Amino acid sequence: MKKSIITLLSTLLLLSLVVQPAAASKPGHVTKGEFLTGLLDTMGVDTAPYADTEDVTFTDVPDELAPYLDAAMRLDIIDETEDDVFGANEKITREQAYVFLVRSLNLMNEYDHSYLNQFRDANAVSNEARDELAAASALDLVVGHPGHVLRPNAPLKAGDMADMLARYADNFDRISIVATNDMHGRILHNEENGEMGMARIAAITEQVRAANDDTFLFDIGDTFHGTNYVNFSEGAAAVNLMNAMGYDAMVLGNHDFNFGQERLHELMEMADFPVMSGNVTYEETGEFLTDPYDIVEVNGKEIALIAITAQDTTVKTAPANLEGLHIEYELPALQSLVEEVQDEVDHIFVLSHSGYDVEMELAQEIDGVDLILGGHSHTTLEYPQLHDGTYITQAWEYGKALSINHVLFYEDDLVGINGFLARDHAGLDEEPAIQSMLENIEAEVREAMDEVIATIDVDLNGERSLVRTQETNLGNLITDAMRDLTGADVAFTNGGGIRDSISAGDVTIGDVITAFPFSNFVVEIEVTGADLLQSAEHGARLYPAENGGFFHVSGMSYTFDPSRPAGDRVIEMYIGGEPVDPEATYTAATNDFMASGGDGYEWLASAPVTSDTGQLLSEVLIDYLQREDIQIPGVEGRINVQ
Repeated sequence: MKKSIITLLSTLLLLSLVVQPAAASKPGHVTKGEFLTGLLDTMGVDTAPYADTEDVTFTDVPDELAPYLDAAMRLDIIDETEDDVFGANEKITREQAYVFLVRSLNLMNEYDHSYLNQFRDANAVSNEARDELAAASALDLVVGHPGHVLRPNAPLKAGDMADMLARYADNFDRISIVATNDMHGRILHNEENGEMGMARIAAITEQVRAANDDTFLFDIGDTFHGTNYVNFSEGAAAVNLMNAMGYDAMVLGNHDFNFGQERLHELMEMADFPVMSGNVTYEETGEFLTDPYDIVEVNGKEIALIAITAQDTTVKTAPANLEGLHIEYELPALQSLVEEVQDEVDHIFVLSHSGYDVEMELAQEIDGVDLILGGHSHTTLEYPQLHDGTYITQAWEYGKALSINHVLFYEDDLVGINGFLARDHAGLDEEPAIQSMLENIEAEVREAMDEVIATIDVDLNGERSLVRTQETNLGNLITDAMRDLTGADVAFTNGGGIRDSISAGDVTIGDVITAFPFSNFVVEIEVTGADLLQSAEHGARLYPAENGGFFHVSGMSYTFDPSRPAGDRVIEMYIGGEPVDPEATYTAATNDFMASGGDGYEWLASAPVTSDTGQLLSEVLIDYLQREDIQIPGVEGRINVQ
């Protein structure tokens, strides 16, 4: 393992010292720009995604160096500052270099300043740098000098830099972890959206594996379902790709249940890797739906991989998909599993599709967990964040970022976890075998998806941040189509079921299915005016925060005041132009997800079903768009904010 890292280090270091544009002011001395470049290259950070950054405002930083400064600020190696000058061409002192070096390790603990006492000039270390210099001394990163002195204020020489970075690579044993989360079927490269796709993710993973034999590839859930390219095979395309890429484990996310339990079991059987959850059990027997954890051995260490699924899966997939299942709250479930395995293993890593807020709570309340690889909340963490002794990672969404982490051991003790996010850029390679698989998948789906079903002259707005907070014309159109199909008094749907916009011009089957990818059917139910008021309250309760349960409507309108307490925000509602009667009964068209109590609309689960159309939302919209008398609504005051 170490030899491969040192080989990579030597190549990168030589290149960095030869090609850097920031010239040292004296032969043999290293500039700040040169040191940061060498450090980030040694870490394996690909700075190409930041080539066009506007975040670096230093006036003395050349274009070639700006991506390195951007990455260093993202990783908190250098402080964000209001100063105009970074000093890219200035000589870097030994103290400054050790500060950057130690910050990049993202250490778990601070080290006593007594580690500096071995140096005769320890008092010359500035107060601001004593923590970092003590850590560098404790971890044997300090390059010695005659008389055993630190010389913190002396300029760093190129030879000492090479020695420092060699120690950085050689002094630590590493377990490397690559993690995807919340892919939602984004298996293809999409340059416009910054989605890397599986072939590029596979290529990056192979680079990490080439540098370290002790590398894992994990998925943190919401992968089997999401786009046409995985939905057409009901998740098989995703599993086949993951098998070919050599995934080591996966946790079930809420949307991995979307094809139903029978299909989920088939997908888990197809997988060459464990698909786990430690808090989903059968109600009757209490047995786990699948394995709750796996124990692996790497580099002489026993590591437990515990999987936890979001408890709010109960409202984040159709209730029918969870029939007969119980999902325990994350904290007690994980606590129990940690207690079960902690005496058998050296370390515990958690694969958590629970969301960042929950993951921070888990880190705070449960001892013994070293690392939580997170998902579900689509949170962007540029590097592993340390919370109460536990590191947490999460890499945004849809393959727009890939979490790369290195668990660091010094003299067999875990001392830190560092890492970064890899992102898309034009220079990324694609793994040939995976790319070939993707081309076959794309070709199979394209023929069916490219059929034009209508032509429209306006953009239909399904932007995530909008359909989860306000009225849009696409929300109005789909509810109009549902009400037209059933003849119901009103129609409503949840904003979280709208997953994309549809552009003006020719509309294909693929466009519609991308916007409405879920296998939800249109049903008609009987509700009271009180039910509708409660539903509008529920949809508005989190405003202005995004809410997948935001309440889009047809045949009715409502107004809410966000300054009022949640649950008491709706100040008026009209149905067919008349004030709602809380005691009256109305017919309502909706999707079977909401009618079964999905997204927290529990009171709708007891509403009588008067018609089950058996038609998917996507099918209903396709039929509606093909009508000659179609009228596409605008944003017309169906939902009003006081």
